[in-house]
Amino acid sequence: MTQLSTFQKRIHEEIPLSRALGIELHSWDGSSLLLSAPLSPNINHQGTGFGGSVYSVAVTAAWAVTELALADLGLKGSVVVQTGSIDYLEPVTSDFYAICRLPGDEIPERFRKSLARHGKGRLDLTTEVFCGMPNSFPQGDPVAVFQGRFVVQDARSKATPQM
Repeated sequence: MTQLSTFQKRIHEEIPLSRALGIELHSWDGSSLLLSAPLSPNINHQGTGFGGSVYSVAVTAAWAVTELALADLGLKGSVVVQTGSIDYLEPVTSDFYAICRLPGDEIPERFRKSLARHGKGRLDLTTEVFCGMPNSFPQGDPVAVFQGRFVVQDARSKATPQM
């Protein structure tokens, strides 16, 4: 099982809402995560994407980037969203997808140092949401943009048993 398929299974088990939303992970290249969700289980009374669903997909993408970045560093920890906001720029009129990228396409040095020194850190992330078929390099403008801060606590080596 690949890292992404293992992580997909974990998300659906630990965050049951992600299964109900139909979230599907497509790619993780070490700096950018692409995931998608179908419109049908996320539709509102207007026939467009429900704002809460769009937010949930976007925050899940950013949370997952934080988790995957930790894993790439050989660490695990408790990851939670500290703050988050979303701008809805256009209605979600079809199946949609989200892209979240690490700042500067790499794990920030300040974040790495904080994890190493204190076992905790903060990561500010942006997720862009687009309509259509999942694409790592979308041609159009996003329909929504999420910005959030994620906090990692109790970061430790994956090999270290949790007490």
